[in-house]
Amino acid sequence: MLLNDLDYFAYHMPLSGDCWAGNTADEKAAAVANACLKSGYAKNEYFILAATGTKDIAYGGMNPQIESMKKRTDAFTYTSDFSQGNFYYLLCDGGSHWWTGYIVQYIYDALPYFFHE
Repeated sequence: MLLNDLDYFAYHMPLSGDCWAGNTADEKAAAVANACLKSGYAKNEYFILAATGTKDIAYGGMNPQIESMKKRTDAFTYTSDFSQGNFYYLLCDGGSHWWTGYIVQYIYDALPYFFHE
């Protein structure tokens, strides 16, 4: 959604999954950053809160991408305070790829970041 529809959706919550554009963490981070930069929006006009668990099948692809995205300060400012930045990552120690066990909890934890006022 973010790569193609940033003009429709300013809030993004990737859960237990990395970007599929590119093969390496840096390529995936670059794809997301480039989509944001090409959108013409300022960093305070789009927000990403990603979440996964350390035992999730997606962790191996998602965690390295997130670490690469943290380095892309041209597109992202990493912070838990969205009045100060636009990118944050929740990591559940032991969390797995389980909808009712973990994913629902990630959504519950993430929504206040987007709708804090």
